[in-house]
Amino acid sequence: MVYRCPFQIIGHLCFSWSLDWQDAASVRCRQEAESICLSITNLCLMKRRKASSEKYGRGCEGHRFSAEGDFIERLEGSERRENIPVESVLPRLGLGRDDVVADLGAGIGYFTFPVARVAREVIAIDIEPKMLEIISKRVRERDVDNVRILRGEITELPLVDSSIGHVLAAFIYHEVGSQERLFGECSRVLRRHGLLTVIDFQKRETPFGPPMKDRKKPEEVLRVSSKWFTLVSRFETEVFYQLLLSRN
Repeated sequence: MVYRCPFQIIGHLCFSWSLDWQDAASVRCRQEAESICLSITNLCLMKRRKASSEKYGRGCEGHRFSAEGDFIERLEGSERRENIPVESVLPRLGLGRDDVVADLGAGIGYFTFPVARVAREVIAIDIEPKMLEIISKRVRERDVDNVRILRGEITELPLVDSSIGHVLAAFIYHEVGSQERLFGECSRVLRRHGLLTVIDFQKRETPFGPPMKDRKKPEEVLRVSSKWFTLVSRFETEVFYQLLLSRN
C-alpha cells in the first residue's frame, strides 16, 4: 500500500481499528478522529490534485447533475425507483459483510444506505455541498455507524491505495471528462482483484437522464476500462446497464 503523506497512515489505521469498535462512545470517538485525519489527508492531496488538473484538465467535464429545484425528487422519486429499483441492482453487486465499498458520486444516498445494510463499511464520496449536507443529516437521523462521507472529485479520490474491496460508480460515468482517469483511480484504490460496478443510462431515449450526447454505450465502457478491468457480468434494462468488473 502506498501512502502519499504520514497522516494517511494515521487515517487508514483509524479506519481499520474503527471496524472493531462497537459501543456508542467508541463509535463517536472514532468518527471524530477519522474526520480530523481525513481532513488532513485531503489537504495533503490538494497539491497533487491541482498539479494533475493543470496537466490533464478537470476530470468532470460532461453533464453534471444540477442540485437545484426538485433535485431530491429527481434522485429518489417514484419514477426513479420504478425504473432503477435498488432491490434489482443490489444483489448483482455480489457484496458480503466483509466488504468496504466506495460509493462514487453518492448524492443523497440512493444506493449508499441500502449498500450499508449488507456491507461492512461504505465511503460515500461527492463534490456537491448540498448533497453532502443531506446525506450527512440522514446518517445522523438514521443512526448509521458504517457510512463515512468524504468530499472529493471522482477522478481524484481521497482514498489510499489498495484500501477498497468494491467501488460503485452509479450514474456518474457520463459526467466524467476523462474516463481513463476514472478507471485509473478506481484501480489504484481497489485491492487486487477488487470489483468495480459501473451503472449508467442507456444511450437511447429514457423517461429521465442526461442529454443523449453525454451518454455512453456499455461497449465503450468496456473498451476504455479493459486496460485495468475485466468484465465479470453484464445486466441491462431499457433504462440502464450494470457492469461488474474485476481489477486486473
